[in-house]
Amino acid sequence: MTSTVEDEARWSQLMAAAHRGDKRAYEQLLRELASVTDHYVRRHFGALSFREDCVQECLLAIHKGKHTYDPKRAFRPWFFTIVRNRVIDLLRSAYAGKEAPTMTMDNSQTHPDPSDELAAGDILSELDINQRKALSLTKIQGYSIAEAAERSGITESAMKSRVSRAVRSVAQLLQQDRGKE
Repeated sequence: MTSTVEDEARWSQLMAAAHRGDKRAYEQLLRELASVTDHYVRRHFGALSFREDCVQECLLAIHKGKHTYDPKRAFRPWFFTIVRNRVIDLLRSAYAGKEAPTMTMDNSQTHPDPSDELAAGDILSELDINQRKALSLTKIQGYSIAEAAERSGITESAMKSRVSRAVRSVAQLLQQDRGKE
């Protein structure tokens, strides 16, 4: 395994080569960043199939924003800022009901309770049980707000509030985690 300093130097060199038109360097960079992004999403959100869509969306955002990278600056902060912002955007889109990847169970693993799956990610494990359950019912199990509210024995308005607070909490936790990467 390579160190953060080695990754930083290699990624910076690969991006500089990509800016000069080196397609192989760019492909190598995207392969490495895909792996790191997958690890980041898995660590923070658990083993959800949503992570595959999220990784692809992050790579697309990196591709679209590669012209904004300044080789005189550190690569990792630029990279993780894009990843964090894209994950937050995807969570907000999913909450707002816009077309976004659905958070579903990863079929490569079996888990008896989807809320256990949510607890596997360190960010989501920091949510209170009601917020975690609201995300599990609406975003993982796919219940409507009305169905999730009925299953939880609360009003639709209360369920909407829980989901909204959960998404905001995840965004705040990701922002707090910003300096750790």
